[in-house]
Amino acid sequence: MDFMDVVKARRSIRRYRPNPVPQEDIDYVLEAARLAPSWANTQCWHFVVVTDEDIKQRVAEAGAEWGTRWIRKAPVLIAVCADPDLPGYKDDIANYLVDIGIVVEHLVLAATDRGLGTCWIGGFWEDPVKEILGVPEGHRVVALTPLGYPDEAPPPRRRKELAEIASYDRYGAKR
Repeated sequence: MDFMDVVKARRSIRRYRPNPVPQEDIDYVLEAARLAPSWANTQCWHFVVVTDEDIKQRVAEAGAEWGTRWIRKAPVLIAVCADPDLPGYKDDIANYLVDIGIVVEHLVLAATDRGLGTCWIGGFWEDPVKEILGVPEGHRVVALTPLGYPDEAPPPRRRKELAEIASYDRYGAKR
């Protein structure tokens, strides 16, 4: 797919077919994520790829309050973790959050390129997820995403026009 086609095709998928995801496709999305830029090239991320049904069920329950039970139906669940101390902070901004944002976007676009669905999830109780997945002390679970073949085709959502969100030379100045 052309890059803009991939960007336009990406959707948040919440229903998945039970078909297994080939390891080569899992490796493809992880490789795309691995190549993401990071603050001072610290590469603070770590991915936990979950295919075990019991573990997926337990992680899904850790976000049940936010309505994430559906993630257990996806063939794969990826937890994106970070060591916040590697990139540190700049002017009270946690650099690891920016890095993880970039890494997850690389991952979801690569998945779309392979015909796979994802859904960026931030609503879950982190401490139980860390315990379930064995995430070391001091590290964070920043995001979860299921990975699998979509069993739905949501329509595109409305996006603001470029003129509403872009300025030139000064905030609010139009070209």
